[in-house]
Amino acid sequence: MNLISEIENKIKTEEVFKIVFYGASTTTVTYSFPNWAEIMRYTLREKLDEIIGDWKVPAWFIQSFNAGLDGASSRDLLNNLDDFVIKESPDLIFLSISKNDFYYKFKLKETTKNTKKIIDKLLKKGVNIIFTTSVPSSDEKRNEKINIFLENDRKIAIEYENNSNLIFVDFFELIKKKYRSKMYTLIQESNENITDAKKGDIDTIHFNKYGNAVIASVLLKECFGIEFDVDKFIKDIKDDTRKNPRF
Repeated sequence: MNLISEIENKIKTEEVFKIVFYGASTTTVTYSFPNWAEIMRYTLREKLDEIIGDWKVPAWFIQSFNAGLDGASSRDLLNNLDDFVIKESPDLIFLSISKNDFYYKFKLKETTKNTKKIIDKLLKKGVNIIFTTSVPSSDEKRNEKINIFLENDRKIAIEYENNSNLIFVDFFELIKKKYRSKMYTLIQESNENITDAKKGDIDTIHFNKYGNAVIASVLLKECFGIEFDVDKFIKDIKDDTRKNPRF
C-alpha cells in the first residue's frame, strides 16, 4: 500500500483521513509530550503540506485519535474494539496487541486467537493496519522473557503477508541495541502491579521523549518512506524559540 498517496488523494477532496492508535500503555504514552503518536500526526501533516502546497488541507483533514488503553491485554483490546476503534471508522490503525499478555500469564493460544480476531475484524471493515511488535526494552532479560510473544507476533504476521492492507513492523529488528539505553531513563514513581517494576527503579518498559522520537522515526520510514532525524527533532522541541521542529 502507498499510504502517502492514499492520504493525499483523500484529503484533497476535503474528506478526513482518520488514524487510530490502539494498544496498551506504550501506545497511550500519557506521561510524555509529545508522544510518538503526536509526532506521527505532526510529521504527516508537515509532509502533506509539502506535497500539496496548502497547509490547511492536511492540518484540517488528517485527524488522529489515541485509543490506547493502559494495562490492556489482548482480550481487553478485542472486547473494546467496537467502542474505541470501529465506531471511529478509521482509515488507518497502528496496532500493538500482545504487550501485556506475558505479565497476565496468558497462554499463547488465547493471544493468537484474540490478535487474529482483531486483525480480521479490521480488515473486514477495510481498515489499513500497521501491526507492530512490542518495543524492545533496555533490559535484555526482560526481552528474553517476552520473546515467546514476540515470535508469536511474527508468526501471525506471516499469515497476513499477502494482504496488501497490512504492514508488519518488527521493532526488535529495527530498533538497534545501541539506541535502547537512551530510550529508557525515566524513574518509576510507584510500584507497578502488572509488571515487576519498583518505585525508584529505571522504568525499562516505558520510554522517554527520545524513545518516542525513535519509534516515530521507524514507523515513518517503514510505512511512509519518510526520513526522520531523531536528534534534530529532539533538539528543536527543546528550543523555545522554534515554532515548528525540524525532522
